Amino acid sequence: MKKFGGRLVHQPLSFTFSMIETGGSAQQKYNAVTGEYSPDRNITPYRIQPSLIVDDPDGLIPTGDYATSMVNVVWALTLVPATGSATLLQESVKGSTYHVDDSNAVNIYKNVPLGYVMHVEFRADYYNAERDQNYHFSWGKDVNTLEQSDTNISIDLRCTPKLNLSPFKKYGTDNKFPIEAFVRNGMTELAADQSVIKWQTFDKSLSTPAWRDIDPENDLWYESGKDSGRIIVDVDYIQKVILRVTGQAKNGSAQKASAATMLRRWYGQWEDDYGFSYSQFITNDTKKTQIYAKVTNRQGNIQNPQLYFDIQMFYRDNAGDEWKSLGNGTEFEIDTEKATGDHQVGGVTRELSAYQPIELPDGTLLADSDGALICGQFPTSKIETD
Repeated sequence: MKKFGGRLVHQPLSFTFSMIETGGSAQQKYNAVTGEYSPDRNITPYRIQPSLIVDDPDGLIPTGDYATSMVNVVWALTLVPATGSATLLQESVKGSTYHVDDSNAVNIYKNVPLGYVMHVEFRADYYNAERDQNYHFSWGKDVNTLEQSDTNISIDLRCTPKLNLSPFKKYGTDNKFPIEAFVRNGMTELAADQSVIKWQTFDKSLSTPAWRDIDPENDLWYESGKDSGRIIVDVDYIQKVILRVTGQAKNGSAQKASAATMLRRWYGQWEDDYGFSYSQFITNDTKKTQIYAKVTNRQGNIQNPQLYFDIQMFYRDNAGDEWKSLGNGTEFEIDTEKATGDHQVGGVTRELSAYQPIELPDGTLLADSDGALICGQFPTSKIETD
């Protein structure tokens, strides 16, 4: 028997190969001000899913997506700098570089730094057993990052433009008062490591009054934080201090924002009063009288007023006599040998300043043996007895 064979001829398969983005974005934006990526692939990975639609004219296999049936699947991600050598990334767990899942999709977790391009390459085969044929597919794409340069810098000073510091109150620890400031880009508050903050003071003693840097040695009211978002001042040394805070983004543009506040020692409304503790009315056997001074405000009597005021008391035996100064204090006992029923008590109360260096007649400042300035408190107004 002579034999002659034939063969079954299949019509060619029809393929539609594509890549579908199912999460994240191929292009990122990097905000140099905040140091943030948008989208951040650590939070929203960039996911690329291969799709292979196969259509068999002979009907031996149903039409459908056979991407999960592909073999010899290779995803290759290469980080390419503007200059220098490229780096082939290694597949890793979530949150580092990338991972290929069971559906042959790649999940990219790496944020691409500015100046780099990530080249993503895909290679895979599809084998059809009925035809005993292998089909090869490949795909590639560059993933990059753009700089987001738009900035809208502002500064939030957490205090009023004029801050009245009462000497009768205590602020913070040991009368150390904190003032906070925050830099914002738009509505976003920048973290401490994303911003640069500087505090200055307005100096009227300069030949041309101007803002100047804080001098930790000579600005006695300064405690700490002149280059941070939280400056601490010593209330005991503040008479009138004008502060300005300037802020900008650390890695952004040169755009700056500033805000100012005036800190002042403020007593509010107060009233001084003088009188007799006893022996207001003199009799023949009256030997002594006692006089007092007190200061009141809206809260009532101020305790230990001599801590906050210079109180000088006066007395005269008769209404027509000259006033005699008894010195500074709030209580005096007086012999009444020459006094009449018209004897009188008077006083002058003046606000005391914050602590300030003591200036000698030659203009030098008084200091101790270690060179530390010696400070005192002084009346803020001239004495008036009329």
